[in-house]
Amino acid sequence: MPQQTIPVVSLDAWARGTDQDRDAIVETIGDALVDLGFFAVEDHGVDQSLIDRAYEMTHALFALPPDAKERYNIAGGRGQRGFTSYGMEHAKDSEAPDLKEFWHVGRELDPADPEYPTLRTNVWPTE
Repeated sequence: MPQQTIPVVSLDAWARGTDQDRDAIVETIGDALVDLGFFAVEDHGVDQSLIDRAYEMTHALFALPPDAKERYNIAGGRGQRGFTSYGMEHAKDSEAPDLKEFWHVGRELDPADPEYPTLRTNVWPTE
């Protein structure tokens, strides 16, 4: 069975590389976002214990019972903050629902800023 891979870019290669290296990284990221919508980053310097803790907390969040997660599904928020349940999101111009659930966080925005008419603050679980 073939191994499935996603594009990977190195921050070390960016920092230590030539202009040609950086151009290649930009192209890799651009192609990845067009073709897949995501990519992986290595050599980022984030401590592995912090990454492990983030995975533990993410696992605990998505292991909550459905009714607990639904309390964080923000009515009218269009999935911009908090929880979006399995099958609720659709890809652009598609009738088929996405087969995932997710928790959306973003920049904390100034509530007085008229540029952002929807949710401006993140929603965090209390569990």
